[in-house]
Amino acid sequence: MKKSIFLFLSLLPLLAAAQKSYTISGKLPAVKGQAKAYLVTLQGDQFKETDSVVIKNGQFQFTGKVDQPQSAIIAVKRSPESGKQTDNLSFYLENSKITLTGKDSIKTATVAGSVSDREDRELSALITPFTKRIMKIQREFTKDHGVVEGKTLEQRKEAQDSINSYVKQIKNIQLKFVESHPNSFMGLYTFNTSILGSHFDSAEVKPLFYKFSPQLQSSSLGKLAIDRILANEKRAVGVKIIDFSQTDINGKPFHIRSLRGKYVFLDFWASWCYWCRAENPNVLKAYEQLKDRNLEIVSVSFDESKAAWENAIKQDKLPWLQVSDLKGMKVRDGLAAMLDIKAIPQNLLISPEGVIIATNLRGEDLPAKLSKLIK
Repeated sequence: MKKSIFLFLSLLPLLAAAQKSYTISGKLPAVKGQAKAYLVTLQGDQFKETDSVVIKNGQFQFTGKVDQPQSAIIAVKRSPESGKQTDNLSFYLENSKITLTGKDSIKTATVAGSVSDREDRELSALITPFTKRIMKIQREFTKDHGVVEGKTLEQRKEAQDSINSYVKQIKNIQLKFVESHPNSFMGLYTFNTSILGSHFDSAEVKPLFYKFSPQLQSSSLGKLAIDRILANEKRAVGVKIIDFSQTDINGKPFHIRSLRGKYVFLDFWASWCYWCRAENPNVLKAYEQLKDRNLEIVSVSFDESKAAWENAIKQDKLPWLQVSDLKGMKVRDGLAAMLDIKAIPQNLLISPEGVIIATNLRGEDLPAKLSKLIK
């Protein structure tokens, strides 16, 4: 009997997701006069108004369906005569019976009936104390994106160590959440947004993905996750670099296979990327010290503007091979998508046989790091 109850409880998130439509019932008894509620959902990559309804006697209702749980907003707008401002509430919408209960403001309403929303709030409650500490340190040490004067090097190092510790604790919380929610959309969502961040080891995350239920694995979010993992494998150490082609700064075609027999430092960057531009002097130093050691540097830009790309090359005085398809990072058939590159700077060191032997080497000691790997 106990086993049956446990099985039923473990399937509750899936049973909720299996419902084919949603009903959102709002209760704001203190809202008087003319007022409307608006449902705003994510359509494509933008939030847009999906539906609206007049609030009567402090109540409103929306019905519809979604393919999978998603972030949504309920906004309440009153007549100008009321003197009240528009307020809104963000929550996770899923195909279930959802109630929003408040007084005169939707912003402070409580959400019930959405498993995804409840789990998201539970996870946020665990993470928020650490994010607040990080923000407090950042406020103390930076102002208007600059470093605050009067802080010693030791104080800055201590602050950075604290931030690194808090980030690590956040990641551990997210990992435990994912591991304990194999039947949960929010578990898979956290896996996509946090575990599969801009940098991850496909060999480590792949077994974790296959712990999700078959239903979640085959969902659109699950397919997105496995596509990212498989793409990430294409730039893992020990894997042969994919055979790609780009166009150089002079409009001539470039094929990565043309450099077979040489070490290749493949650097991904863009003119608009601050940290990429900050790293360029280190790459320049490596070029000057190692260009005669069978090493070629190839910078692949994720710019969309050729003018901006050319200008950055001139400003940073980059003498090595520069290539780009000028498709940016969002195009599905672009190199960024093929290699699952979600953030830059990133780089790969490729052996003369075309095998990736190191990733993300950077810093002032870049020449020394490369020198150890080039035979």
